[in-house]
Amino acid sequence: MMKIVIALLFLGIIVMIHELGHFLVAKAVGISAEEFSIGMGPHLFKFSGKETTYSLRLLPIGGYVKFVGEDEESKDPRAFKNAKVWKRMSVILAGPVMNFLFAVLLFCILFLSFGVVKGALPVVDSVIEGSVAQEAGLKAGDRFVKIGDIDLTNMENEEAVSKIQTIVASSRSNPIHITMERDGAEKSFTITPRYEEELQRYQIGFYFMQEIEKPGLLKSLGMAFESTGSMMITMVELLGNLIFKGQGTADVAGPVGIVREIGKAAEAGVEYLLTLAIIITANLGLINLIPFPALDGGRLVLLLIEGVRGKPMNPEKEGYINLVGFVILILLMLVVTYKDIFG
Repeated sequence: MMKIVIALLFLGIIVMIHELGHFLVAKAVGISAEEFSIGMGPHLFKFSGKETTYSLRLLPIGGYVKFVGEDEESKDPRAFKNAKVWKRMSVILAGPVMNFLFAVLLFCILFLSFGVVKGALPVVDSVIEGSVAQEAGLKAGDRFVKIGDIDLTNMENEEAVSKIQTIVASSRSNPIHITMERDGAEKSFTITPRYEEELQRYQIGFYFMQEIEKPGLLKSLGMAFESTGSMMITMVELLGNLIFKGQGTADVAGPVGIVREIGKAAEAGVEYLLTLAIIITANLGLINLIPFPALDGGRLVLLLIEGVRGKPMNPEKEGYINLVGFVILILLMLVVTYKDIFG
């Protein structure tokens, strides 16, 4: 039960960040919002600001912004439909942009809190249960001094790690003599690598310790923008393969699958939870930019057409297009949810 509560709050915050983008830019360009809601369903409580009602609702599954004159005609000069096209486009675009900026912020927090991996050290971080390394007696903290006849002490960390990996991979079940440093003393081991079918290579069964660097604020911020950009490029490629080639459909998760992954990440720790939040918020921003009815991208296309034509689309036609798009999205969600539960 606690996992479900955490997951709903987690998703609610990410969706609310999206809606906050719409709300703040609308305020900035002079479009009036009737309500800014956190959550969905019945009211828990609400209060009225100068022109907007701020409410907290029962279900923590996102929220919404209701603009004046968004779905109906209005004589109010600050109504959504009475605003210039560029203002409405900026409001719609602000939601996905806010998701991307939130990803940057979370990346920055991740780097500042946990650092970044510079590379591996020729030191055992952990030994895999049941591996030949465990059988031979290797322990966490052991540092490689020699492997075979090769002295590793004068090598750079990256070179030493690469040399160890190469020798183990090319051993082909031949015994390897290893000298390790443990508590200031040297210990010798003879280990025969084992071929792992899943990995399709020989290994002795341990993980290298990672060298962690803690960057400062400015460097973390620069790395956060760079990491978000790289991730978005990868997501666009994956989305393109999914839409046009049907690749990756087995990896698509619906609400149930996402809640399950959030629960796993929460158990694994804050670092994993932050990483998952980055992936979800960036995905939400990207998917909303797809030019499909009922998504922000579809609304942007309609506004672009309006700007080119010099007049808005017939409200009934626009409503019908968005309704069809919404129904298709709901059906897709039901299919993916079914796969999450029974697939």
